[in-house]
Amino acid sequence: MPDSSDATAHAREDGKKLRSLLELTRVLAQAELDLGTRLQELVKVLARLAKAEKCSLMLAEGGRLEVRAATNRGLVGLQTPTEQLAVSTEVLRSGKAVCLANIAESPFAALGRHGDASSYRTGSFMCLPLKDDGVSIGVLNLSDKRGQPHFDDDDLFLAQAMADQVAVLISFSAMHQRLDQAYQDLRRSQRAKEELMNMLFHDMKAPLTALKEVLRLLAADKLAPQERGRYLALAGLDTEQLWRRVSNLLDLGRMEDGQMPLRPVPLRPAQLAAEVMDALSSVAGFYGVSARLLAQADPEIVADEDLTERILQNILVNALKFSAPENGGGGQIEVRVDADERFALIEVRDSGPGVDPALGRDIFQRYAHGGGAGSSGLGLYFCRRAAWLLGGEIALRNTPGGACFVISLPLEGGR
Repeated sequence: MPDSSDATAHAREDGKKLRSLLELTRVLAQAELDLGTRLQELVKVLARLAKAEKCSLMLAEGGRLEVRAATNRGLVGLQTPTEQLAVSTEVLRSGKAVCLANIAESPFAALGRHGDASSYRTGSFMCLPLKDDGVSIGVLNLSDKRGQPHFDDDDLFLAQAMADQVAVLISFSAMHQRLDQAYQDLRRSQRAKEELMNMLFHDMKAPLTALKEVLRLLAADKLAPQERGRYLALAGLDTEQLWRRVSNLLDLGRMEDGQMPLRPVPLRPAQLAAEVMDALSSVAGFYGVSARLLAQADPEIVADEDLTERILQNILVNALKFSAPENGGGGQIEVRVDADERFALIEVRDSGPGVDPALGRDIFQRYAHGGGAGSSGLGLYFCRRAAWLLGGEIALRNTPGGACFVISLPLEGGR
């Protein structure tokens, strides 16, 4: 029959273990604290429960053990390479706890010696593995039992139970942190998507509203021919603006996914520029801007005609808008076609205020604005992506009389 004193001692130990785990659970349950703060609180509780003078917690990260929390804050951040011989790295590798009555008289003493001075400034020492699903993810260190010469097996048993609970916390918190980060990333992505859609719908609503108003005016009786012509030009401008924004948005997605089909054909940039300028003549008339074409060379390129035409349209409509006298412009634009050894060059020079130098090359970034109301911030971004797709480039420079956009497209056989 078991001795009653032994049963009482076991019950006392079980009660102590239970109380310890309950106290740890209380600390672990403080979800409002981040993992680092909770770990720092934990080492204090662990040291007290284990009756240890010092406690530290090390986690394995990228081939090293790093002190993530310690009763001595000065140790936090210290790292030990996992290939280095030390008590902690041995426990991490083996997954087995170590309890030493006197570390200086143990087989590990030599591992911590540098010359004649030991780096172990402790006597009694316990190092316990922190395991997640059987894999060691770190270690718990407890040094120097308070009021006793060394730790014993009961201390080791209790400390291992606490280490198991700490490992559960770390694994759960790390998983929760990853899930929370993923959730936050998803929310940011969703907000960005909603903001983008709101912006795009707003930008598309502007030309649609204007078009609706123009059609109402055109339906009115007794309009003078000059007024009717002006309203028709305005309707054409709004329709063009809406078409460009929808087309650019749809094709940008295909470009970025590498799904944009190209149909290269021989092209003469000077002829194409003349055709685009003629198509936009009513827009130029509406803005009160005169446009001229100077063909200083007649190069031939092989490119997708529709995409090349849309680059020119985007740049020319912007030039017309900013050159409009009612917008502070000089009322003129000039298109020059030239070539160097490798590229056909199409320069579009406006007589507007120019582009803010602070923007620089960022003017070609998505959603960048060069000024003016109603801009979606996608036009120039589309132009550069399209030019890249055609093997070319688009650049900007300010001139004394406005802005100059230069479209470079490879000559036939020049790519």
